[in-house]
Amino acid sequence: METKNRQGVRGRPSPLARLGAWLALGVGFASFAGSAGGCSPGASEICELKCACQGCTEAERDDCIADIESTVTLAESKGCTSQYDAWLVCVESEAECREGDTFAFDGCDIEEDALAECGGGNQCSAAARKLCNECNFVCSDPDPDKCTGRYACESACIVNATCAEIASPTPGGTFDTCMQGC
Repeated sequence: METKNRQGVRGRPSPLARLGAWLALGVGFASFAGSAGGCSPGASEICELKCACQGCTEAERDDCIADIESTVTLAESKGCTSQYDAWLVCVESEAECREGDTFAFDGCDIEEDALAECGGGNQCSAAARKLCNECNFVCSDPDPDKCTGRYACESACIVNATCAEIASPTPGGTFDTCMQGC
């Protein structure tokens, strides 16, 4: 199976990998997405943009929407509604389909960083917390300065995966494909 490079500019994970990290926030609040009720676009709009570009099955679209919607309460509970709204508005305005099948949204780093700061961490910390607390794997605290490039991309994959997928990746499955894309 062919995979796409999910590495973005300046050593940061690609926007798609970052979107996955934001959507998976239930793990450690390193990031979040959803519709917190402001003027920002909702889960359906963002998932429609992604699916229109990359194509997705109805189940994948429904999963995308469910992932986003499941984090709304968490964003609100952390008091990060305004940061979330700013980030999601940016994602919608910057979203583009590159080469006919790559969903991307560059230019939202400021909003993304504010959201991560409000939430209390980054995707590498979220991945470590998931491995330690949820999956009961041996783990250690990551160096936040090293949460870039491949390390950040792989962390986003971990945040998005189930513990079972991490322990026994299915060749060609979502987690396996994500990791290979890093």
